[in-house]
Amino acid sequence: MQRQESGARVDAESIGLSALVFLTEDGERLGRFLASTGISPAELKATAGSPEGQAGVLDYLLSDESLLMVFAAEAGIDPGAIAPAREALVGGGDAKRFAAENYTSGNTSGRMSSKRASKRWPGPGA
Repeated sequence: MQRQESGARVDAESIGLSALVFLTEDGERLGRFLASTGISPAELKATAGSPEGQAGVLDYLLSDESLLMVFAAEAGIDPGAIAPAREALVGGGDAKRFAAENYTSGNTSGRMSSKRASKRWPGPGA
């Protein structure tokens, strides 16, 4: 069981880092991310390798379905894998609350409902 959880964490980290690269490869995309989350480039750099920072990037993608779909297509990732990856990174009630607030009941497609996530950044140690 430990090994499976560890493997899920590695996959989640891979998705989180891929999402970060996706955002930083495009200046306009990165600018929108920084403006939306309110973090500075220095804060992004400081938290980029942390599970919380990667989860924050995935939160941002999950809050914008069209951006999520572009990322998933470019990365060759099933869009339905993003929310579970976010949960694997930080787990706990926040991820479950996020999913409950942003996905319709019974929706297993990985697509957002009409609800949207609040704009926030977990920051270091969140």
